[in-house]
Amino acid sequence: MNQDAYIIETKKLSKTYKSKEGRIEALKNLDLRVKTGEILGLLGPNGAGKTTGVKLIMGFMSPTEGEVIFQDRRLMVGQPRRGIGYLPESFRPNPNLTVFEYVKFQCDLAGDGHEKVKREKVEELLGLVGMSRFPRRKISDLSKGMGQRVGLAQAFAGNPQLLILDEPTSGLDPIGKGEVIEVLLEMKNRGKTIFFCSHILSEVERLCDRIGILVDGELRFLGASQKFKEKWKVADLDEGFKLEAQCATS
Repeated sequence: MNQDAYIIETKKLSKTYKSKEGRIEALKNLDLRVKTGEILGLLGPNGAGKTTGVKLIMGFMSPTEGEVIFQDRRLMVGQPRRGIGYLPESFRPNPNLTVFEYVKFQCDLAGDGHEKVKREKVEELLGLVGMSRFPRRKISDLSKGMGQRVGLAQAFAGNPQLLILDEPTSGLDPIGKGEVIEVLLEMKNRGKTIFFCSHILSEVERLCDRIGILVDGELRFLGASQKFKEKWKVADLDEGFKLEAQCATS
């Protein structure tokens, strides 16, 4: 694997909204490169622009400026993101389907082979996220945490090279969060690249090769978490982030 290769890039990616209060710059000139095979976490408080960035990368909205490059191809708005698995922040699958039916449907969309292959693939995905015991349970009867596990399973359908996950541990208890982190580390061991957003900094040091710090729509730092702590001469990532946020508003 070429460690210097980038699987996805954003160049001057920006989004400005118009509101009654005037222009809102939700994202400002985001230049970001995700290395093939790494886990990169985009971190920041609620409202920092993380989800806006993800929606622009996924082609759900048009940027005010900038572009997204995936495997050396420029991605257009609305273009299918082949090779990219995605878990949105607000994951709301069809509540009338069972867990198995829903994940199988995602495998169908991803073209995961004939029926036997799809069944084996669904069973593999459910085992990967700890849902093997609940294939017949309806989506409407799942807890928030169980639903998040199903969301991860569907993101892995189609064997994508890149996973884009928006708050992947949302709604999970500490044990569940630890299990999800183990799943993501396993996916990295399988050669997957992972780009995820979070506002929970405590998850980051165990999981990420590099972090990006987003404050008020601007990328304030990109690099190893240890380098970020060295920048602010602190031992705790949360303390460094507080100083970064204060610097941005001063």
